[in-house]
Amino acid sequence: MENYYEILGVSSNATAVDIKKAYLALAQKYHPDRYMNEEEKQCANEIFSRITAAYRTLSDEKLRAKYDDSLVKHTTDADDAKEIQATNLFKRAVEHIEAGNPWPAVNLLRTAYNYKMCPLYLSYLGLAQVYTRRDQQDGFKKLEHAIKQEMFDPTLHYNLGCALEFVGKTKEAVRSYQQTLTWDPKYVKARKGLARLSAKKKGFFSKFLGGNK
Repeated sequence: MENYYEILGVSSNATAVDIKKAYLALAQKYHPDRYMNEEEKQCANEIFSRITAAYRTLSDEKLRAKYDDSLVKHTTDADDAKEIQATNLFKRAVEHIEAGNPWPAVNLLRTAYNYKMCPLYLSYLGLAQVYTRRDQQDGFKKLEHAIKQEMFDPTLHYNLGCALEFVGKTKEAVRSYQQTLTWDPKYVKARKGLARLSAKKKGFFSKFLGGNK
């Protein structure tokens, strides 16, 4: 859908005088009779037609009101489409992460976050970056920033815990998993994470003590 305001180079709250002034300036510049070259004339004719269509609509009070309503609806529909696409991209990205393939997840999550800038998408993007072993510092920044935006979401703390565990920061990972359970005591994955780290710790001490007997 063409934006008539952009075609005339005026704002959406432009007055009738502003619209007429803009139209006359553009019409004079792009009137086909000003061009001798056939190709240039054809191009000018196309531009002139668009300018005229925009002016006819915006210069008529009723047509302008109707057009403004349709413009708002079009914008809303476009936003809805972006949100649906973001959701689909996010689901695919999570599937890649769970399958141990974070590289495609990074690109999918970047696009999803551009469509819908929510903390959950940012958190998973940070986690994917950490898993790729590239831009890990930036990944942790994203994970922490997501928590600052929505600190009550247990998944954001869990993701940070996963990233910390991945880089070997066991104590910090334990704290993040515990924080996850603070907001959701039934968060199964966080409980499994704590159990996993506890088993690793016991295994380490068993080997250490065994080697010193």
